[in-house]
Amino acid sequence: MNPSSTIVGENVARDSSALTDSRLAARCAEIALQAFLEYQTRFHAITQRARERFLARDWPGSFDDAAERLHFYNDVLDSLTNRIRQLMGVRLPERNIWTGIKAVYSSLIAVSPAWEIAETFFNSLTRRVFATAGVDQAIEFIDTDFDAPPTSAPINITKTYRGQSLAELLYSALTEVFDETCWDDLPKTAELASARIEAARPPKNPQLELEVVTSVFYRGRGAYLIGRVLREGEPPLPIAACLRHEDERGIVFDALLRGDVDLAILFSFTRSYFRVVVECPYRLVRYLQQLMPRKRLIDLYNAIGFHRHGKTEFYRDFIAHLRKSSDRF
Repeated sequence: MNPSSTIVGENVARDSSALTDSRLAARCAEIALQAFLEYQTRFHAITQRARERFLARDWPGSFDDAAERLHFYNDVLDSLTNRIRQLMGVRLPERNIWTGIKAVYSSLIAVSPAWEIAETFFNSLTRRVFATAGVDQAIEFIDTDFDAPPTSAPINITKTYRGQSLAELLYSALTEVFDETCWDDLPKTAELASARIEAARPPKNPQLELEVVTSVFYRGRGAYLIGRVLREGEPPLPIAACLRHEDERGIVFDALLRGDVDLAILFSFTRSYFRVVVECPYRLVRYLQQLMPRKRLIDLYNAIGFHRHGKTEFYRDFIAHLRKSSDRF
């Protein structure tokens, strides 16, 4: 161990010994929030590089990014756990202080659009400190602290196109995410996609809307535009436009997936995680669930890279089942 780090740790512990339990809890909660924001910043930075990698056809860099995003969570938690251990010193195992830390932390994340991810992040911290056998509602977010999303500000995750033919709407949506110069024959791409959608469900009503997620989903060498076609009097048709960029000619249309079954395969748990820029995972996941109603929240959180929160949702589903079930084990 580095002697200087030992001295710093001793000084921190000595300084924190003068803090009351409530002040110590508040300080620890602030440090935990700072660590979560660091994690969030790094997660978004890596995710945002997916577009650059796709346009540059930098596939090795893309796979490196995917691996980095998967593993750095532990680095952030290691650093946070060490800071908390040093700050709390001999009071580290005192659960009454941790109850206070959780309460303060909960109030701090109430303004975050990724509040549910922040809850799971805190659970990771307490698990490292206590190596908990079983669960403890007092110091973990077993159930969420919020009955409804705590953020009230509108966050739009989709954009709706209307007033034109389907091919024209697709053209508008595709040029919104990639400039026209990036494409290899974009008009043909839009026509092909339109024809495949119409083949899946011949229109009874010519008036339609195209609703798409504003962020592109990247995975491997592919980019995916996710959304649905809306016609009055007809059920929505979920779609995914699958794009490739294999050479200097530009982006090409690879496939058009139609219906919830096709999309469910794309979002299968056997696939690697998507990189998609998302401000509010809660809203994106629930929109995706509208497109794929048979998909569980755990599957969808996993699919967009929040696999640790996927475990949280799995446990909550399990507990909810037990509360209603008469099963015997």
